Amino acid sequence: MKIGSRTRVILAVAVVAVIVVAGAAVLLSNVKSPSSEKLQVVTSFYPLYYFSSEVGGDLVEVTMLIPDNSEPHSWEPTASDMVKVAEADVLVYNGQGFEPWISSLLSSIDASKVMLVDTSKNISTQLSDEVKEVYDAAVEVLGAGITATVTASTTVGSAPTVDASGYTSVNFVPTSDGHGGYVKVTSAEGGDLRFFVTNPTGLTISYTNGTEIEYEMDNGLVSSYPMFNGSKFVELEGGVEYVLNFSSSTSTGTGLITVASGEEHEEEGAEEEEHEHEHGLNDPHFWLDPVNAKVQVKNILDAFVEADPANATEYQANAADLTERLDELNQAYIDGLAGRTKNAIVTTHEGFNYLASRYGFEAYAAVGISADEQPSAQDLADLADTIEALGLNYVFSEPIYSDAVMQTIADETGAEVLVLDGVHGRMGVHANMDYFEIMYANLEALKVGLEVAA
Repeated sequence: MKIGSRTRVILAVAVVAVIVVAGAAVLLSNVKSPSSEKLQVVTSFYPLYYFSSEVGGDLVEVTMLIPDNSEPHSWEPTASDMVKVAEADVLVYNGQGFEPWISSLLSSIDASKVMLVDTSKNISTQLSDEVKEVYDAAVEVLGAGITATVTASTTVGSAPTVDASGYTSVNFVPTSDGHGGYVKVTSAEGGDLRFFVTNPTGLTISYTNGTEIEYEMDNGLVSSYPMFNGSKFVELEGGVEYVLNFSSSTSTGTGLITVASGEEHEEEGAEEEEHEHEHGLNDPHFWLDPVNAKVQVKNILDAFVEADPANATEYQANAADLTERLDELNQAYIDGLAGRTKNAIVTTHEGFNYLASRYGFEAYAAVGISADEQPSAQDLADLADTIEALGLNYVFSEPIYSDAVMQTIADETGAEVLVLDGVHGRMGVHANMDYFEIMYANLEALKVGLEVAA
């Protein structure tokens, strides 16, 4: 069929229109939406969400993995959380074991595409109370002197057996790769044992068939306990024989310190022990100390500048403002608590050591770092004795936990229950507050609880 000139014009216009539309679609496909142009930041929990939002301002889009109403110590990421992290530009987490799931999450993403920010970098950390107690117990055993001396064997079959507690001097023998040898240990009742060595030496713990056991913790030299070159926290089965394999480049032996947990767990159950040291060696609650929070802000700032150098000046200005507010918060605590007449607080869980250390008072807790624990009747009785001995008239509950434990202690001692927030998230009476508002509310509660003189 013959096409007229008018028809050819219409078709030409239509073709041009199609080309224009197609071209526009291609162009649009190469342009990010306004939100995707922002630096995509994923944070683990609320304080880091707040710090990241303040440093990033309008240049970043920040999301938070752990919801405000979740207990952060036992939270676990979902598959969608994994995807969210994989698609981010920056992942900000607390570090020092606060997020026990972080290692498995990091192993599932391409770290070359996501900038990782461990905000514990350059923070002077403290041992958790639970771990410190074990190290202190090991120091006592060391101070009591040697209870036995053994010479290690080159074969498991002839290895000497040592008790599951005490201070053993272990002499090394020549081996194929240096010096060391085998020693056996049995624990009649099983449970947690902590092994410490006083000299530089390799130490593995295994079943008699050679299978190495899993360690709760495996630490090298800890600066506050220089008398120990290393330690391993393990859980042994009762009546089972275990093999300690020492290895060293020198013939000098080592002191082997073994410390049992000394706790009864029948009431709490075995599952509790799986969580007792889930956070590792150090206390991870340093965001509650404004001075440490400044270090976390600096770590976040450095990452943002590296990931988005074009906007470095704005990030730096935002961080400077946030740091100034943290300095003001620090000074408010110094001034506000200067006239206190009490020097200790009692809280639900071990989360306020950095705050207490910064401002010069002691913090006692009903349970340790792990929220999965429940205090025994003896724990509560001991805490009640502490409250009465220190003459404390107040105890502190935390919004994220049930106040039943603190109420029980209050009923026993006549103390009044106040609220002290660990700022894990925003909930309870502080649900509509930000980090600073919660921290200032904490200061007011501490003024009451520490009985600051008028």
